[in-house]
Amino acid sequence: MGTSGRTDGPGKTAAPQKSNLTPAQGAQQAEKRLGKPCFFTGQRLVGIYACVTCQFRINNRGALPSCPDCGEIIWCYMGDGPRPIPEGETAASAAPVDSTGPAVDQEVVLPPRAQDPVKVEEGINLEM
Repeated sequence: MGTSGRTDGPGKTAAPQKSNLTPAQGAQQAEKRLGKPCFFTGQRLVGIYACVTCQFRINNRGALPSCPDCGEIIWCYMGDGPRPIPEGETAASAAPVDSTGPAVDQEVVLPPRAQDPVKVEEGINLEM
C-alpha cells in the first residue's frame, strides 16, 4: 500500500507498490485482514496507531501522517475500547462498510477449545 521505495538489501531498492484503491478502500481491506480498526493519512484521530506495513508506532493527536519510516498511508488503531471516530465524521460513517459477520443462512463454525477432543481425518484433499 505504501508508495515509498524500500531497500531490499545492499544497493537494491524495491519498486513502489501500485494500487488502484482509494485510501479509504485500503484502510477497509487492512481492517478486514487485521481485524482491528484501520485509518488513512489525513484523518484526524487521537490514540496509538501502528503502520500496517512496518509496525512503526505513533501516539497521534491530530491528522494521521504518512509513516515516517516507510511512507505507508494506512494505520491500525492499537488502543483498547470502542472504534475511534475521526474528527468530522459520525459513528455511522466511521463504521466499517463491509461487516465480517456471517450471512443469516450461513453456519458459524467456532474453533475447538483446548479441552475439546480433536478429530483427525486422513486422505482429505485441500487443493481445488
